[in-house]
Amino acid sequence: MRRLITALGLSFAYLIAPAPMAQAQAGGMSVRTDTPSGYPVPRFVSLKNDETFCRAGPSFDHPVAITYLKAGTPLLVVAETTDHWRKVRDADGAECWAHQMTLRAPNHVIVLEETALFAQRDRDSQVKARLAPRVMARMERSDEGWAKLSADGLSGWAETARLWGAGHIAAQD
Repeated sequence: MRRLITALGLSFAYLIAPAPMAQAQAGGMSVRTDTPSGYPVPRFVSLKNDETFCRAGPSFDHPVAITYLKAGTPLLVVAETTDHWRKVRDADGAECWAHQMTLRAPNHVIVLEETALFAQRDRDSQVKARLAPRVMARMERSDEGWAKLSADGLSGWAETARLWGAGHIAAQD
């Protein structure tokens, strides 16, 4: 049985402040390991809570730039400070600063384009469903270009190249 899972009910999990944030792409970044946390940058993380305030700068004194409204939302850490602030980028390219205590190891992804959910880590295996763009799915594990996902009661394998939040740039925070 094949189904198309849409973003209905999983609508995007944040509010953008009136001032536009700088847009940037995730690709083309070199990986640094000489960071205050010891984890590589860039790396994917997920939000711990349903409501997370992300600030314009790396302190509680800076104004809130974005409020994310969905636990699990995947973000890319692009910089960090010695006092536990992480500069993060979302799937739309917006950047802001989140405190390390609001982040966790990556556990969700966002589908970038319609994506098949396969029974096995093989394009020739049975297609169990198709995930629509912007769907957020739970990531059970990621391995060699594939991620085991679950969404709307279904689970299967998807290619990580079609997902925001999975792939070789992943570590705990």
